[in-house]
Amino acid sequence: MKTGEIYWVNLDPTIGDEIKKRRPVVVLNGGHQKHLKLAISAPITAWKACWEENPFFVSLDPDPNNGLQKKSIIDCFQIRAISHKRFGQKIGRISNDQIDRLKEAIALILDIDPHHCD
Repeated sequence: MKTGEIYWVNLDPTIGDEIKKRRPVVVLNGGHQKHLKLAISAPITAWKACWEENPFFVSLDPDPNNGLQKKSIIDCFQIRAISHKRFGQKIGRISNDQIDRLKEAIALILDIDPHHCD
């Protein structure tokens, strides 16, 4: 697993407002295969017009590279560590520009200067 790759993942069971069910996620950090079989990831969900201006979301249009079937968003507010056992089929990958926007959104959420995230 590499940064920017998209996989199907089963996120259940969940609690409260955590994003649920089987859905695509984008890998932020594949983890350390020898030590931790966890990947930091952010879920992808269906796009809604009300989220367009929200800085915590990165919009994705479907294309052959990302393998998505409809306009979607990466919900950067719901980043989490996920066991490699939850991961299913690889769908595709996001662009380097989208990875940069993802880093900016996460930096904003965590109150980190995004220019120190490279």
